[in-house]
Amino acid sequence: MGANWRDTTTVYGPVFTLASEGHATAVGDSPRMAAWVYKALGAVAMLALTALAAFVARERAFAAAFVGWNPLLAVHFAGGGHNDAWMMALVLAALALGTTGRRQWAGAAWVGAIAIKWVAVIFLPLRALEARAQGRRVGHLGFAAAAVAVAAVATWRYGTGWLDAFGPVAKNLREGAHYSLPSRLSSLGVPHGVAVGLFAALFVLGYLWLLRQAWRGRARLGLCADLVLLATPWLIAWYAVWAVPLAAVEDDRAARLLALGLCAYLLRDVVPL
Repeated sequence: MGANWRDTTTVYGPVFTLASEGHATAVGDSPRMAAWVYKALGAVAMLALTALAAFVARERAFAAAFVGWNPLLAVHFAGGGHNDAWMMALVLAALALGTTGRRQWAGAAWVGAIAIKWVAVIFLPLRALEARAQGRRVGHLGFAAAAVAVAAVATWRYGTGWLDAFGPVAKNLREGAHYSLPSRLSSLGVPHGVAVGLFAALFVLGYLWLLRQAWRGRARLGLCADLVLLATPWLIAWYAVWAVPLAAVEDDRAARLLALGLCAYLLRDVVPL
């Protein structure tokens, strides 16, 4: 970890923090080994994402190619080892388990994804409303049991400090990142707070429309992830993995085009043109 980050509060959930402690114990004091193990885990997560996308999607070959041949994701996960791939592998696992009738395990997978990174929770209301509209049973017991277990272990290990992870998220949203659309708008002379508020308002309207779609029986998770990426003031290149796998498994042309466009835009952060 870079020296500038050592005294900052984590933005990640307790499952990733606990996994990181195990990782640190396994690799010892070797920064090189630490980096390579994280890269290996990121690569495994990307392979799992590709396989799960192919399993869940109707267009299996397309889904595998859309996720597995994406150069932006390859660089940042097999090369960078970021944990967003872990989170999305669990989201895709939840979808896969749901399609095979393993509802309780699907609920537990959702908890695992959220407990790695909080952003996964934004997909749950859409999925729940779709299930209600379609009369599909969901794994409430599995979700509740996993949530209680994670909260209990995290509280035992960290006290209530693990709840502080929400603070840095708010800080990041206030500061912004260079490639985000609110930051781009700010560079044209619009005050940063106004730009952030405008995109936040547009996202809220978009999310309400997505909730209405889900109420009618169609949860557009890929499009939801696209809208999050378009609206967030803290847009990092590897966040594209939030949208790409979900767009790959859904028959949603708009979600796929937006995800592809975002990857092309963010690729400039990896390969300067």
